[in-house]
Amino acid sequence: MTDYKPTPLSRIPPTLWGIKFEEIIYLALIGLSLIGVAITNYAPTQSSVYWFIMIAAFASASIALEHLQAPAKGLPFRKVLTTQLIHWGATLAAVLISFTMVKTGQVSYEGAGLVILLILSLATFLNGVHIGWRFYLAGLLLGLTTVAAAYFEQFMWIIFMVIIASIFFTFYLENYLAAKKPEELR
Repeated sequence: MTDYKPTPLSRIPPTLWGIKFEEIIYLALIGLSLIGVAITNYAPTQSSVYWFIMIAAFASASIALEHLQAPAKGLPFRKVLTTQLIHWGATLAAVLISFTMVKTGQVSYEGAGLVILLILSLATFLNGVHIGWRFYLAGLLLGLTTVAAAYFEQFMWIIFMVIIASIFFTFYLENYLAAKKPEELR
């Protein structure tokens, strides 16, 4: 195991106004995803650029969060970076393929938006293996958003309510786990 040398990223304070850095990232990614759903719903032909930016945002957040966790896990940054780049690179490839299906006329822009949201939800959920339970929850929320968008015409209110509930659940779970002693969690 190599010696860990702190970088500017690892000097980020673990809390900001009492909110953990991981929670801030989680809330930002969920909020940006909701904006993407709205863009896809109202301007599907222009949504492709936004979804490419979202994949870069999710990849950057994943790298930053896992980099902060790497010393505790005993992982070198190169391994973290390689794993995350492969994961999100494959996600980007799947999104590119979905846009190829749009260009060939096999899928509409609206359908591609839902497929991309599904790809992003799966990639986020699977990334929970590396990052932690917040990414599992974010992946589930994005998956529920995909289902709601597919079945309900006025789905934004439903999604908004689910997101609000998940935010409260996240803070409750975080406080519950923080209150438990390490022996109780085993």
